[in-house]
Amino acid sequence: MNDKINLYGKVAKFPKNVKASKAYLFLEKIRMPKKKLWYFIIEKEIIEKDNTTEEIQVIKYNNKQGVNCKKFVESLREYYSKDEEICKYIKNLVIDGKDEFSIIRNIPNVIVNEKKLITIIMDDLIKLLYK
Repeated sequence: MNDKINLYGKVAKFPKNVKASKAYLFLEKIRMPKKKLWYFIIEKEIIEKDNTTEEIQVIKYNNKQGVNCKKFVESLREYYSKDEEICKYIKNLVIDGKDEFSIIRNIPNVIVNEKKLITIIMDDLIKLLYK
């Protein structure tokens, strides 16, 4: 798993569909310093009867540093409010969580501006958390 994890500053992006508990245990096993890594992000594909949606999980690894994950992710609606193409798809997003984690559910499997919507959101989350 180690070679499939991408690090962006204080953010680790784990491979698609990894369970958050396994990601956390892996970080603990390799003794990742919490001063160096504050968050990890996982992309999930949700397959239901007639519909496939995606979700993003943002989890705090260092609970003493960084932002309130739920409030931060909720601010995405405002962040995308000026982009009409993305805005029409994010209206139906469901955002769950607390300070330590957030889950963005119901991300439609669509292409926007030649990129998958989940990729756009994931890239933007990483950029914003990287700072």
